[in-house]
Amino acid sequence: MSIRPHSRNDTRQGYIIALCVIVASLGFGLFGLPRIGKHVKRAESPLVGEPARDFMLKQISGPEIGKTQRLSDLQGKTVLLDFFASWCGPCREQAPIVERIAQRLSGPNLAVYGVNTSDQIADAEHYLSEHRPSYPVLFDDENQAASAFNITGLPTLLVIDKGGIVRALEMRVVGETELEDLIRSAQSK
Repeated sequence: MSIRPHSRNDTRQGYIIALCVIVASLGFGLFGLPRIGKHVKRAESPLVGEPARDFMLKQISGPEIGKTQRLSDLQGKTVLLDFFASWCGPCREQAPIVERIAQRLSGPNLAVYGVNTSDQIADAEHYLSEHRPSYPVLFDDENQAASAFNITGLPTLLVIDKGGIVRALEMRVVGETELEDLIRSAQSK
């Protein structure tokens, strides 16, 4: 029995196969998994159905920059909080969705706030100077609000009903129709 030595063609073929596997894996990771994740039912946060934990943060964008906003002062309205950071790619995908919701639904029954967390103030201000949301943005300097709601990923959307009860906590990008449904559901409580 004779053993055939490796030829250059065999080695090249091995590299091509390895490259194809890497490219396919990257493609699936970047494009396949996020789409699958949008259809997977996520475990509900234990905070849903519980009173929202109060916090007090300074406004860094909007009509009253520098004003301190306490979450409990918003009781009587449904509240949408969009937790984000300037460095977060998926947060940039979520931002225009929140913007459209804020423009259509904000008013006497709905308060929309961005909550910049896990960020440096200069980076947050630079991001806001480029994106200019129509709703106020609060700065979570010491991750006080993020910690209160056990937020471990960004973006995170939090919907609180007018009685101050958490009705939804979603740590992912949420589509416009689904987000509107979460808000309407909270408003009906």
